[in-house]
Amino acid sequence: MNAKLARLLGALVLVAGALGLGYAAHGGPAAATPVIPAANVTAPPAGTTRVIYSLDAKQNDKEIIALIASAKSHIYFAMYEFTLKDVADVLVAAKRRGVLVRGVVDAGESANSYDKPIIAELVVAGIPVETEKHADGSGIMHIKAIVTDDAYAIGSYNWTSSATTENDEILEIGTDPALVATYENILLKLLDAYQGTNAAAQAAAPVSAGTIPYTEAANHIGEQATVTGTLVDAHTSASGTVFLDFCKSYKSCPFSGVIFAGDAAAFGDLSRLAGKAVSLTGTISSYQGKAEIKLADPSQLSTP
Repeated sequence: MNAKLARLLGALVLVAGALGLGYAAHGGPAAATPVIPAANVTAPPAGTTRVIYSLDAKQNDKEIIALIASAKSHIYFAMYEFTLKDVADVLVAAKRRGVLVRGVVDAGESANSYDKPIIAELVVAGIPVETEKHADGSGIMHIKAIVTDDAYAIGSYNWTSSATTENDEILEIGTDPALVATYENILLKLLDAYQGTNAAAQAAAPVSAGTIPYTEAANHIGEQATVTGTLVDAHTSASGTVFLDFCKSYKSCPFSGVIFAGDAAAFGDLSRLAGKAVSLTGTISSYQGKAEIKLADPSQLSTP
């Protein structure tokens, strides 16, 4: 090989190397992939951000549930479509443990047959749910976000089954204080602007299911009803809450009555009703996937 050809080949090698480096530097196959923590169905640790593609694990609902379950003081959410009972149940549980829960939903979506029972469950549990009401009569509330004391989740992900297991969705979960504050300010702005619209409450206005057996109560969440059955046990928890059980195994029973500690004294010793047919009247709500009626007044409990 003569000197001229050798120099030419050397130059080509250098050029190829330079091109390869440039290609890698501009995001080609040789570029390093950023490391973003994978979804792990836990509350977001401080100082982290993770971006989740819905169909990688099909568990975005569990990510939202973990975030809600870790909230200590408040939860604000805005959701365009909301049909997931597991998310509604954990919001109700948060409300019960003393967390301030407020939400805003789209007027049209919250009134459809899919969203309406979920909004009803929240309203019955005492969670304020506002709906958008644009002054010009048009526009929708299209945000999908939730903010707690120290974390946020935002993206294209609606709280629906199809968004969880079928659709291409992105969900970002993070704890950056500046972003938490930014999203919280936006949600509070919406909640304050739409406060008092009462559209969600109207959409969730209970209808009467009449008198039904306790085995059918789960089909009438959000409705007023008189639920009948034979009382198996009246169990008082350590906190003083009384649970009226209609099955030998309360864990697998589809329905129960609940009397909170502050109201229990008015009912007296309910163990006297064990083995008797009873009727509970009130709004049927859902807690941890099971139907229940909360009793605050003895007039809600009767025997034939």
